[in-house]
Amino acid sequence: MSKFAGRTVVALAMVASLALVTPVNAGAKTVRPPLTMPQYRVALHQYQLAKDLIDRTFHDSIALAKATEVAAMAAARTPAQKYLARVDFNEARATDVANWQTALNTLGPPPQSPLTLDSKTNTATVSSAH
Repeated sequence: MSKFAGRTVVALAMVASLALVTPVNAGAKTVRPPLTMPQYRVALHQYQLAKDLIDRTFHDSIALAKATEVAAMAAARTPAQKYLARVDFNEARATDVANWQTALNTLGPPPQSPLTLDSKTNTATVSSAH
């Protein structure tokens, strides 16, 4: 087999694999099968770890902004310098809150439990995925 033919086969294989993986409708959402209880527990644990990291990062950045403000206030000699230190803290806090909210939105909602509450009959039902 020549180099050209070998490359053609590899290229065709890559295109075929992409065609199999890519949904036919670009706007279509992939439907995930329901989680089993062990999968749910792992997914929930991973979700909680990610959320805790986001929260810890947020609190650390707020603490750093506050420490910077306190140091700037201690070094300030005029009311204008103190005012600017406070403005800088408020801007840093607003940025931290925006970053925190963006991270939470990116994380998304927690995984759905396989035990779902049926609102009509008010009973729990278990998904059949195993």
